[in-house]
Amino acid sequence: MSKKLFKGLHLHTKFIVLLISVSLIPLIIVGAVTLTLFQHTLESDASKLGHQLAATASAEAKSFMVSQLRILDNIAALYQPEFPIESDTAARVLENILFRSDNFSDLSVVNSSGREIARKNRILAITNKELRDRGESAEFRAVRDAGTYIGPVAVRNSRPYFVFGIQILNARGAFAGAVFADVDARILPKVVADISKNVGSSGRVYIINDKGIVIGHPDISYVLSEKDLSALPPVRSVIENPLQIGVSARYINEQGLEVLGAAHPVSVELFDARSKNLLHINWYVVAEQPVSAVYRGAREATIFSVLFSLLAVILAGLAALFFAGRISRPIESLHIAAQQFGQGNLNHRAPIESGDEIGDLATSFNSMAETIGKAMLSLKHEEEIITAERNKLSLILSGITNAVIAVDPEGTIVLFNRAAESLTGKNSLNILGGKIQDAIKISDGTRDVPFSEYCPPHQGSQGGLVYRKNDLKITDAGGKEHIVHLVSSRNREGLHVHLGYILMFQDITSEFAMERTKREFVSIAAHQLRTPLTGMKWAVDYLLAGEKGELSPVQKELALQALDATDHMIHLVDDLLDVARVEDGRFDIEPSVQSITPVLDQVMKTFSAEAAKKGVDVILDIQKDIPELNIDAAKMEIVFNNVLDNAVKYTPAGGSITVSLARAAGAVRFSVGDTGIGIPQNESDRIFTKFFRSSQASARHTDGSGLGLFISKKIIDLHKGSISFESKKEGGTRFIVTLPLVA
Repeated sequence: MSKKLFKGLHLHTKFIVLLISVSLIPLIIVGAVTLTLFQHTLESDASKLGHQLAATASAEAKSFMVSQLRILDNIAALYQPEFPIESDTAARVLENILFRSDNFSDLSVVNSSGREIARKNRILAITNKELRDRGESAEFRAVRDAGTYIGPVAVRNSRPYFVFGIQILNARGAFAGAVFADVDARILPKVVADISKNVGSSGRVYIINDKGIVIGHPDISYVLSEKDLSALPPVRSVIENPLQIGVSARYINEQGLEVLGAAHPVSVELFDARSKNLLHINWYVVAEQPVSAVYRGAREATIFSVLFSLLAVILAGLAALFFAGRISRPIESLHIAAQQFGQGNLNHRAPIESGDEIGDLATSFNSMAETIGKAMLSLKHEEEIITAERNKLSLILSGITNAVIAVDPEGTIVLFNRAAESLTGKNSLNILGGKIQDAIKISDGTRDVPFSEYCPPHQGSQGGLVYRKNDLKITDAGGKEHIVHLVSSRNREGLHVHLGYILMFQDITSEFAMERTKREFVSIAAHQLRTPLTGMKWAVDYLLAGEKGELSPVQKELALQALDATDHMIHLVDDLLDVARVEDGRFDIEPSVQSITPVLDQVMKTFSAEAAKKGVDVILDIQKDIPELNIDAAKMEIVFNNVLDNAVKYTPAGGSITVSLARAAGAVRFSVGDTGIGIPQNESDRIFTKFFRSSQASARHTDGSGLGLFISKKIIDLHKGSISFESKKEGGTRFIVTLPLVA
């Protein structure tokens, strides 16, 4: 009967019955809330107890101090200048007070300058020679200025004590001296010992000063050793913020016990009626109770809740067992079917035993198995195709001479070809699966290039080349340094699937060494040529000056041609030396803030004459009040010479050159425009490279090194400026130099 009844129920109805039977979760929530509230109540009670203890300690400490100050006030009355008493009688009264009060260990009376006129000690017999001068002491200055003084707790001869002080005033109310007393501070341990009874035998109460030093403790050794408890959380809190009403915390104290501690201020305020001053002493009472004692009630309630919850679990389990049998059988059938599918038996079908949702699920499961079977056949075919493509790719990569490394978006290495093994000196078996940042350190000579720079984060659907850099450095496993060119490309599938990056390293170590050797050779050759060329120039100048007799017109013409050729060679050697310095990183500038106009004027004197000699018009457009720039004048003169020399050289007779200098937005712009032969568009990207001369320039002028614009660009780069050009197809070129203003 019951089987038929449950067979007609839907699956969700069965689960509703099961969930109604199980009430464990609400029970746990209610129990947790109750326990939390109970714990908060216990903590609140502990905090209130701390307040009460602080108030009690404050009252007892204040009562003690007032009584001691009252005695000192009586002594002060005896020593008023107008009081009719003999000094011997006053001394006997002072001694009588000392020995009748257990709280005083030393009494002294000082005059208005701080010199003791009377002193009695409980142990020592004080002679007149042993009277002290307390005029420079802190307690004397405090009493003189404030009227009353209570010093910090100190330890002497294994006994804690205070120094109390009170003024002596004459009949006119003027300061006439003071009375000081060393007061036994063991009253404070007695106070906290009595108060500690309120927190039980396992708890304790102690008093600290404003620096966290114990001044009252049931264990007198804490006071005598001036124990520093400022590291404890509640103590540290009240020291850092004295205005807090009370601080509670759970922590491990200096004895290694886990306690619930509360720190409360003990404010002792004493009003001096004579000086109208309010003496304020800041101490703190710390009450500690072991956590085990504070939460004993909570622990008992927790045990009860656990037992009650356990009983509820048992009852809920019995109810679950009652319903599980009616639900688990069809689910078990589905489980067996899933195992068969997992083992590859896609022909197995799950039996349909019920007409509820589980029966519908079994039907869907069987349909899914049939669909998966068809899909598996298709995937197997695609896998064979992918495997063939992967083998083909591996074969291609193994034959590539450049190192190729593929990484996923997080930098994990997924491909490492043989050339990469040769470059790094590392085996791919040890590298695959590791991070590219750990396997290879890439440097540009000044810093390590981070992974995020050569493999920037994926943004949008952009693919292809993402990074290219020449002359990077890699150190292999053997410590050998390699110079490489790096090209990084993003690998993606479709618009949104980011597969990672392909890194290709070209090892140019040999080429780099050869280029460096070439530069060194050029530098050495240029240095060696400069001296004989200078000698030749000097010799020709010597002949032209007529030092060896007057030259004939033919001889003079030959000498002038030799001088021109020598000057050209010296200029070429100077350019080669500058190029060598640029490539070795030794080409520096020495900038200073100055006007650029005089530099340009000096260069224009030379080239204006050359242009006029050639029949070329020069148009000057120099703006006034050009601001000063941070420049190296000698280096900028080289730039002006190179640009103007090209303009004059490549502008035919009858043409014109326009030179302008003007202020632009945040910069100064210098430009030279000519009506010369122009630069072919297909050669424009090489204009600032070494030894480049355009085809038109080479056809018309055989001289020229092709180094002037290369050097000029390096100089402008060092000035943090820019140099560019514009060239028209029909002829004419304009070079623009932009230099930033002084910040």
